[in-house]
Amino acid sequence: MKKGCFIKSIIILTVLVAAILYIIQNHLDDLVKPGKKIIKDLVMSDIEDDFAYVKSGPEKDSLKSILENYLAEKIENADKITDKDFDWLAVYLGKLAEDSVIDEPELEKFKELIKENEAK
Repeated sequence: MKKGCFIKSIIILTVLVAAILYIIQNHLDDLVKPGKKIIKDLVMSDIEDDFAYVKSGPEKDSLKSILENYLAEKIENADKITDKDFDWLAVYLGKLAEDSVIDEPELEKFKELIKENEAK
């Protein structure tokens, strides 16, 4: 390899590394925020599909609102999201929708579970 070619390669490599580090340090949130929104939207659409046969009412609307708020907060504030973070949620929502009716005591118990898991 010629001296001029080697020097040009080092200069280009240095500029590329500096540009990548700058983007990571200063603009990483611009890349991550849309991804978190997409994840939240996918999870909510799956939940809405699963609850399509549940009888409509104020409890169903409240549950949807609580879930949206919880998921938005959990996803926005999480540096790392694992399956274990939402396993309890999937199990409880499955039990909640078994009889296709959501009543007030079930909704209150769900609110308590959300508060317990937010504390963790």
